[in-house]
Amino acid sequence: MNDESMSSSAPLPLPVREIVTPAAAAEILEKTRLYGCNPRKLDSSHARRLARDMCSGSWDDYNPDVLSLCGHGAAIQGQHRLEAVIISKTPRSFLVVRDLPHQTATTMDCGKARSAATALSLVGVERHRKDISSTVRLLRLYDVERKNVAWPAWRSVVYTNAEIVRFFQSEYSDLPDFLPLMTALKSGVYSAPAASLACAYLVHRDGGSTSHADDFFRGLISGAHLDTADPRWVVRRYFQNPARPRRGNTVSSLQLGLLLKTWNLWISHGVWEMAYFRPNERMPEVVRAGSARRFTEVQHESADSDCNKMPLSPRRTARQARVPDQNTNTAQVRF
Repeated sequence: MNDESMSSSAPLPLPVREIVTPAAAAEILEKTRLYGCNPRKLDSSHARRLARDMCSGSWDDYNPDVLSLCGHGAAIQGQHRLEAVIISKTPRSFLVVRDLPHQTATTMDCGKARSAATALSLVGVERHRKDISSTVRLLRLYDVERKNVAWPAWRSVVYTNAEIVRFFQSEYSDLPDFLPLMTALKSGVYSAPAASLACAYLVHRDGGSTSHADDFFRGLISGAHLDTADPRWVVRRYFQNPARPRRGNTVSSLQLGLLLKTWNLWISHGVWEMAYFRPNERMPEVVRAGSARRFTEVQHESADSDCNKMPLSPRRTARQARVPDQNTNTAQVRF
């Protein structure tokens, strides 16, 4: 169909539900590349995320978003969904509109994108939805990527809204129970909401003792009657330092690492002369109360142990690795 022959007042074609197979999706994308009808660059990472949803059962075939095709049979909207069909190797049902004029693309995707927090509201989460969605992402990274990916690289991992909802419902549905503790940590320690909520959840889930966890957080939040050798006193000094990192897409991961190291030292009667969490350190595994493991960390001691390091890029040395908003590669505070 010729765009110039279509009047702006002419009725648009009606959408029809069709089953799109991987072969049909490949044909449409080939026409899209051939005729250049969609100037948007295809984001393969986003397509893979959609394919994960399709493979995991999180994709809803009755999604009302329309697959828009021009007169050439090329996709002017929906190329990422088509690529996801190819990657997942599964036929999918879409609302399809054919023979659309190219100028309709100028008004597509003008609506505000829905966030994971909005998606959580649809499954009954009423309060702190943004904090919970950020924490679900952080907990998922902790549980799945902790041993494989250095924590500064977690910022590059993206989950779809459907995945965040699925993780929350299947693994972290009790997360709202720790919201009061998150609020107390934010007020008493000045830690980020996601780091506060994730730490509260992980220490209670993996720490092995509710009474020890309550005692730990009570002292961490209030700071009352803490000895200067207490790891909680040391980390509180870090968070009260005006020069500490406050923004950036690695701050929550950085603060979670600091808080978990504090718990591990406190529960094993360790000492800490300086609060730090380096980019090449592994995200700490929560030490269980009563565990035989005992370790004492002093300045630079853990950095000398290769077993606790994550490999950095061969083009970046440990000194060159940087955390956003920091002047050195170590989160630290001196006394």
